[in-house]
Amino acid sequence: MPAVRLSDVAQDAGVSLATASRVLNGSARVPGKAVADKVRASADKLGYVPNAQAQALARSRSGLIGLVVHDIADPYFATIAREVQQQVFASQSQVLLTQTDRVIDTEIRALRALIAQQVDALVLVGSHRYGTEADAAISTLLQGFERNGGKVVGLGQSLGVGRTIVLDNAAAAHELATSLIVEGHQRFALVEGIAGIPSAGDRTGGFVAALTEAGIEPELSCAAELTRDGGHVLAARLDEHLAGPGADDPRPLCVFAPADVMALGTLGELRRRGIDVPGRVAVAGFGGVPGAADAHPTLTTIALPLAEMARQAAEWVLESVPGRGADVVGSDDAAGAPSAGDDEPAPGAGDAREVHLRGDVVLGESTALTGLA
Repeated sequence: MPAVRLSDVAQDAGVSLATASRVLNGSARVPGKAVADKVRASADKLGYVPNAQAQALARSRSGLIGLVVHDIADPYFATIAREVQQQVFASQSQVLLTQTDRVIDTEIRALRALIAQQVDALVLVGSHRYGTEADAAISTLLQGFERNGGKVVGLGQSLGVGRTIVLDNAAAAHELATSLIVEGHQRFALVEGIAGIPSAGDRTGGFVAALTEAGIEPELSCAAELTRDGGHVLAARLDEHLAGPGADDPRPLCVFAPADVMALGTLGELRRRGIDVPGRVAVAGFGGVPGAADAHPTLTTIALPLAEMARQAAEWVLESVPGRGADVVGSDDAAGAPSAGDDEPAPGAGDAREVHLRGDVVLGESTALTGLA
């Protein structure tokens, strides 16, 4: 059975080849709704699908954006991914999503695969350091991609290439610790030993700096992964600590988890162990994921502007999209694909290589002090 061509669709719909191509290839110059609906109905009936490879050649772009996250199960990454996808989809592009689990080989393979798919841009969410040699390998891939016309955006960590949304993690964590001290907290526990995640180190460092300024020394430091399961481990360690010396101290022990996913995991495990939150243990996180407001008790955290971060990243990768709104009718496969010569900058797009963002302190029920003189 011969392949259905665009000319077949145009003939079935009773329109010109140019009109059919504008409807089916994402042109800004689409005819009236009735005509467009008629063309799409004919395409569906005949089983016609535009040739994406031909379109990419005609446009000098694929309409694909590569999105790389560490863990899609983490609501921080899931929230950003959803917002980026919505913004990109509205521009008639598509997102290819991959997760790395913070494994260097996985990340390099993912980047190579996305580049091989000829994505127009790469958005890397989250921070990680794998070591000098491995980090250099990632930088080399990204630099080569940019030299060949691709765009690179980092959310949370400078990649040494492209544009970056930088989070002022240390300053925000310092403000959170200060707020907790002002509220009356005097006992603190921290998470340490999270290797290779600069953002976690910056957050913990800023929190400790505020405690030091107040003359407070953390009474417990725990090693755990920056995950929900890591939160369970943290809760078990807190349980052990509370059963040891100082068990009769009526003041709650306030633990700072440098990511909301970990803090929420800690809350859940403490509840399962029958430990009162916030009466016995107070919990604070960092990130501002939607679930923080739905937790019981509601989570104290730094609420980062996740939607704003995603929108800025999408604006950067979509600005000056080649061929937006133009038409070329030269072949049956590539007909209607926008030309590579008509650049149109996105409204409001700036030339800044970095944008610095900082979250807000949200004091929830998880750190509320009750019943203490």
